Amino acid sequence: MPELVSLGLPGDEKAWTALGFTVDEHRRMPVGAVSCVVGMPPSWGFDELRGDASELGVPELLSENAAAAGPEQRLEQLLEHMSDDPSGADLTAALVVSSPHPNGVTFVDHIVYLVHDLDESVAALADVLGMPPRRRFHPRGPSGPEMAFYRVGEAFIEVVAARRPPALIGIAFGTPDLDATVAAVRAAGGPIGDPKPAVQGGRIASVWNGHIDWGIAFMEPPVGSGS
Repeated sequence: MPELVSLGLPGDEKAWTALGFTVDEHRRMPVGAVSCVVGMPPSWGFDELRGDASELGVPELLSENAAAAGPEQRLEQLLEHMSDDPSGADLTAALVVSSPHPNGVTFVDHIVYLVHDLDESVAALADVLGMPPRRRFHPRGPSGPEMAFYRVGEAFIEVVAARRPPALIGIAFGTPDLDATVAAVRAAGGPIGDPKPAVQGGRIASVWNGHIDWGIAFMEPPVGSGS
């Protein structure tokens, strides 16, 4: 199964530090098993792919591109065997790992991949990732957008049909204690809302979209999901 191992994130070091993250001198911000590099167009990188990633319409963060931001650094995978449960219940290993960030974040919960047509994108993802979605449905009811979910290591790709060109439009970070994370983000000067119930279960707190003009949220898994 392909695993998400790197992400290019928009926004400069100051913007991410204001959200309680520690960013090193190479603009690297490791989060769980994913090596994030800030100050880049939204992009992704996988440990292996079955097809041409350009089919997906998102820039690929190749190993040489990530290395350009600093010395080559391969993060050890935190989870070797993930649950087949699309709710992401098997998160025990991720949650017990200490966070290198003041905000307490320990893993990437999901990234949001906006697409024009879900059928076409599911076919393209099957070519590139070599697997079907774990789930496909309307999580917000029949009037809401249809979504598909793919497990790629620790994280999920949340694919949203929106009749727009493909793009990564946001990220949700996982934390075992959302109240503590929100307090840490506010202490760092970050604009974040109060926690509220998440559609996926558990709780979520969103960052003001204008902070870096990109979607950022922090999530706490449901009680009993391995926390």
